[in-house]
Amino acid sequence: MLKRPGEYEPPLGKIWTRAESRMWTITMFSGTCVLYASRASLPISAAAVAKEFAWNKTDSGTVLSCFFWGYALTQVFAGRIADKYGAEKILPYSSLAWTMLTFFTPHLFDFAYWTNYPLVVLLAVRILTGVCQAFHIPSLASIVSKHLAAADKGRVFGIVLAGSHWGTVLAGAIGSILIEWIGWRALFQFVGIISLIWCWVFRWVLDRAKGPGGRSSPLPDEEVLLDKKHDTIESHLAATSPCPSVPWGTLFRHPAFWAAAVAQYTGGNSYSILFNWLPSYFHETFPTAKGFVYNVVPSLAIVVTSLVAPVMASRALSEGKTVTYTRKLMEGASLLGIAFCLMLVPMTSSFWISLIIFTMAMAARGLHHGGVSVNPHDFAPNHAGSVFGVFNACGAITGFVGVYIAGHILEATNNNWSYVFVVTAAQCVVGAMVYTLLGTGQKII
Repeated sequence: MLKRPGEYEPPLGKIWTRAESRMWTITMFSGTCVLYASRASLPISAAAVAKEFAWNKTDSGTVLSCFFWGYALTQVFAGRIADKYGAEKILPYSSLAWTMLTFFTPHLFDFAYWTNYPLVVLLAVRILTGVCQAFHIPSLASIVSKHLAAADKGRVFGIVLAGSHWGTVLAGAIGSILIEWIGWRALFQFVGIISLIWCWVFRWVLDRAKGPGGRSSPLPDEEVLLDKKHDTIESHLAATSPCPSVPWGTLFRHPAFWAAAVAQYTGGNSYSILFNWLPSYFHETFPTAKGFVYNVVPSLAIVVTSLVAPVMASRALSEGKTVTYTRKLMEGASLLGIAFCLMLVPMTSSFWISLIIFTMAMAARGLHHGGVSVNPHDFAPNHAGSVFGVFNACGAITGFVGVYIAGHILEATNNNWSYVFVVTAAQCVVGAMVYTLLGTGQKII
């Protein structure tokens, strides 16, 4: 029997106190920040790297997109591994691995061209980086699902995901300066160092969470985040159990899951195109423009809306709106807003107008954090890590399909960016229609 929208759903593990919730939210937010700073490093420096190694658009598209080959395919089972073996055990090792790969990316690129098979080495480095980073978001989804009540999961996870855009701003702002003053290699080394610092902080948080003697329950004077009408501390502690099997058949037969997957794919495609190709678009179309401006301003807009969106969604729910209505409203506004902005791009030749349009498009994308982005916590509250891994793979696929195809379109049309943006806008409209008709915020499994 389906529970009413927003009805209490007990977590699988020990409920966090308010202090623990704040500590974990900040830690996971900053982890997502450095993750995306790492991911943004190559797109931001793509023009400089392509110039040094004589890449054409197809070459750039291949190297940029192959990261997502490993990322998308690994996400299919990364969430299940996190749920089964414990995200807290998986995350330190996967994070350290992609941190090292980020720091040594310039050295590995140089090594690739020292060998007789540069393309093979380049692809291997990027794919392996994608594999290691694929464990991050599903692991965070698993942690949130096990330690927060249903009313708090969407808000906290939405804030955590907003760290991705802070990471892009960080890489864009500092990276633009480093590339101009020192060179593109310095960006990867800077991001590698701050990522290593985060790995140490995360290990410290894990050790502190265990407490003296491995304490797993809150002290008497700690305020626990629970629904006092439905639960007690003792029942939360009793809820800890082996990872239940996921009823995939039930989930895959439900049209609402596929509606959310379509929305995730189309929205993810638009973001992947902007994330990977926007620096190159501005660099080629407006060669005198400052990289610091176009690498930072659009991302600042999505930072704001991605943080506001979870709060807007929570407020709508508190005012009596259903979860389904709220998710459809936020996702529909996001996808249609992106589509509208991208359709305007071919109509302008001004740098500042183009910058405003893309800033509005990125701002619209941020509303996604109150929509489909947190949907797995609605329809699979007790399997969030596993389901989010499969679900997010739908968006990650666009990284190697959409980005690679965009490179081919640009190569075939002599860098006509209008084709790329119009096709992307049309897909967003389709995604909005499908999710509005078939999406849900109710529990499926």
